[in-house]
This record gives sequence, structure tokens and C-alpha cells, in this order.
Amino acid sequence: MTSLLAEILEGEPLTERETEILEGVAEGETAVQTGRRLYLSSETVKGYRKRVIAKLGARNAPHAVAVAIRRGLLPLSPSGMHRPIPVQIRAHAGRAERSR
Repeated sequence: MTSLLAEILEGEPLTERETEILEGVAEGETAVQTGRRLYLSSETVKGYRKRVIAKLGARNAPHAVAVAIRRGLLPLSPSGMHRPIPVQIRAHAGRAERSR
């Protein structure tokens, strides 16, 4: 079934929704997380992922991300979809002070 889907869809352009799904894969989102972000069920997200993989002629989702980046369909740096959370790191006195 999957190879038949690939034969039918390979080379077709990605839709805007499929690109959003692929961006989620590139950011490491699970199907549930992507679904919550886009107001879709996780099963719908999984279906979109299969279509994206087939359209790109990829073996799996990570390979689809690599193919999309090579083809210029996804940027190398995130689009701001996920902003880094600042984390304050505290110096730990631990062993260094005890050994003095």
C-alpha cells in the first residue's frame, strides 16, 4: 500500500498544511503535539505525514525533513514556530568548594 501511495504521489507539490506538518516533524513534535498545535487529531497528522513521505519519495519522516531541506522546501533554521525558552543556570558549589 505504501509503495502504491508513493508511486501515485511522488513529485506532487506539498500543500500548505503538509508543510506545517513537516515543520512539526523537523522540530521533533509528536503527532499528538502537532495535532494540538494545528487542531487536528493525531491520526489525521499521521495520515498527512504518510502523504508527505510519499510525495517526497522519502523512506521515513526524518528522511522527508532532509529531502525537504535539500530541495529548499524547509529552511535550515526554524521559522520562529518554537522560540527557545531562556534558562538560568546556577553555579553549583558542590565538589569544587569541598576539595579546597
